[in-house]
Amino acid sequence: MSKRIRKKEVPEFCIELGKHIRTIRLKKGLSIEEIAYKAEIDSQNLRKYELGKQEMKVSMLKRIANAFGISTSKLMSFDE
Repeated sequence: MSKRIRKKEVPEFCIELGKHIRTIRLKKGLSIEEIAYKAEIDSQNLRKYELGKQEMKVSMLKRIANAFGISTSKLMSFDE
């Protein structure tokens, strides 16, 4: 018998953060490739973050925030 590998479920916070990152990116008129280049990350990973399909480390949050020219706390503020 083969075992089925279950995908790890992404926390709701990561899904909401991904949506927020996408919103900021679109408001600034930037493409995924532009932000990925500035943040020095793979555009496919950024796409997964935006879609809430992958969790990200704090170091990645800092890189994305820097690419947007905002603070990490501002990036994580969803109520604006």
